Amino acid sequence: MLDKLKGILEAQKKMSEIKKGLEQIAVDYASSDNKIKLSMDGTQKVTAVEIDDELLQPAKKAQLQNLLRESINAASVKVQRIASEKLKSTIGDFKIPGL
Repeated sequence: MLDKLKGILEAQKKMSEIKKGLEQIAVDYASSDNKIKLSMDGTQKVTAVEIDDELLQPAKKAQLQNLLRESINAASVKVQRIASEKLKSTIGDFKIPGL
């Protein structure tokens, strides 16, 4: 019983380390035309957005919406890939008790 409790506490500590590591990941992404630039952290929170002034015209609304959607999705995929690699290296052969 004490071994299981120790294992659970160790798993909680490891998960806390992983979360801190994800928060340290920073990904920058720019649309193919460089009109949208954004930064995202490892928890997939957008931390910065830059929009070219040309896209702020009412006539460019649809283009702006499409570029934002594409940029956020692409940055998210990039973050997921990096976070997955980091997670694999952090966890390694760590076994969660009872699983």
